[in-house]
Amino acid sequence: MLTAERGFNLIELMIVVVIVGIAMAIAVPSLESQIVSSRTRGVAESIQSGLLLARSEAIKRNALTRFQLVSTMDATCAASATSRLWVVTQFTGATTPANTRGEPWLRCDVNAYSPPDQEEPCPTTPAYSGNAASCAADPFIAYKSGTETATNVDVFASPSAVGSLAGFLVTFGPLGQLAANYDGTATQAATAASISVGPSNGVSGRRYRVQVNANGTVRLCNPDAPSSDAMAC
Repeated sequence: MLTAERGFNLIELMIVVVIVGIAMAIAVPSLESQIVSSRTRGVAESIQSGLLLARSEAIKRNALTRFQLVSTMDATCAASATSRLWVVTQFTGATTPANTRGEPWLRCDVNAYSPPDQEEPCPTTPAYSGNAASCAADPFIAYKSGTETATNVDVFASPSAVGSLAGFLVTFGPLGQLAANYDGTATQAATAASISVGPSNGVSGRRYRVQVNANGTVRLCNPDAPSSDAMAC
């Protein structure tokens, strides 16, 4: 005896398509928001890591060390308050341009020591391979690679200028505290600072903020978290 095989009719298939469409309409924006949130956190954590490195190097080297946001890592480099790229440099003094690592406010196109120089004086091995004339002329301790991308993520740093230098920078002293900044012409008083990282306009995602207090402590927080949350700003 033969039995008839029953499949889906057109109406049933249309109902399935509608249900799948509704599910996708709900899930896709949520997934996009999670992706953007992951990117904003990644950028915020990168900036936090750079600040923590600058502070720890200042203590280890017993020297002034600066963290600075920069527009690019090539010859068109300029100080910035809205870039996710950064450099960490060492200073021998805050009142003169004397610096065993050059003048980084105009030197973002100089490659860092590879691996980034962590020693004083410059090591003899491995041989220096950067773009500067020598390791001693290379201003960088570390930097954020410009090859990585983070779309739909905006950065806003405050203060957005230091004296005549239109950009964000902080200087750490040998005790890990915030020290006076040098803009290339004069010293500027130390001040607490913050860097906000969030999704671009029209894009949903989580916001973060990196805070630098007067004593030099660096903290990553969420400005939208309730006050009872450990991540609250």
